Amino acid sequence: AKYVTRKTSCHRCPVHCKADLEFAHGRNKGLQAVRPEFEPMLSLGSKCGLSDLDTLVFLDNLCSRLGIDNISTGSTIAFAMDLFERDIISLRDTEGLDLSWGNGDAMETVIRQMASGKGFGKILAKGVRQAAQLIGRGAEHYAPHVKGLELAGYHPDNIMGTALGYAIASRGGDFNDVFATLEYKWLPKEGSEELGDPKAGDLKSIHGKAELVRRSTITVTVLDGLGLCKVPALCLICAYDLVEEAELAAAIIGWPLDASELFISGERIVNMERLFNLRHGVSAADDRLPDMFFEKDYNAGEAPSKPQTWMEPMIREFYDVMGWDEQGHPTPEKLADLWKRQDHALSS
Repeated sequence: AKYVTRKTSCHRCPVHCKADLEFAHGRNKGLQAVRPEFEPMLSLGSKCGLSDLDTLVFLDNLCSRLGIDNISTGSTIAFAMDLFERDIISLRDTEGLDLSWGNGDAMETVIRQMASGKGFGKILAKGVRQAAQLIGRGAEHYAPHVKGLELAGYHPDNIMGTALGYAIASRGGDFNDVFATLEYKWLPKEGSEELGDPKAGDLKSIHGKAELVRRSTITVTVLDGLGLCKVPALCLICAYDLVEEAELAAAIIGWPLDASELFISGERIVNMERLFNLRHGVSAADDRLPDMFFEKDYNAGEAPSKPQTWMEPMIREFYDVMGWDEQGHPTPEKLADLWKRQDHALSS
């Protein structure tokens, strides 16, 4: 906060969630930078055991300047640090680079190597899934990804809707594809009225999560389709009803449009994404969390249980509420219904 020179935003946005920084002290003295966003701070900071904020800001901005994703970069470095601590990789593998937790200098070196395709960073630049395959020695067990995308900053042992969201998201272990803010903002009354289960907002309960994730992912898809930011609608207001978005879209396109029609459009897109993934080799076997989260018993809000007894029921229920078969394939009946409803909405 002490280095903020001005708050900034995307064009004409009233939220101003971004900030420009200028350092007055330390290694970054005189450096102009932008404040890291929430997820990059988790990935480059907490996940890597890095607590020095000046270094964190420097590394975040370095990723941006080099054109590499700061969330996946931080998560991949954290993966390497985990392997280093477990003695799965050594100084010999890293060419002398000490990947101990919190080593900011080593992180900078790795980031530059990842961008230039040199040293150990050349392997990490391929992402967690491929890096684990290249390293071998059991590294794949500790590779935190879904469908090849590194996990975001929420721990799936403790937040069931997001755990389900990671597993079923079209592009993998991403918070932005589901954005299930309502699971920790909605009260039991809202869960009952909107999702049919008062435990939908209980972070550690598996109940009601399928319907919650269905609502979340379809709403998110509509916002993406309209080019709207999720921060105001889903974080600040926590409105998942698409009423305001429908009014805005109707005013722009010049014909009547209500929230239910937008929801149908979002549901069609989600199903199209699923069909695209299936055509390109993704299957129900890919709708799963990494093995590293299946090492222990876990209390999923009720009695202690094996992980497969809390994850698999949510996935099966999600398939069901989406109108997909047991293999996660949208059924012909579901697809026909979606297109019929959309055609009816457009014609009316």
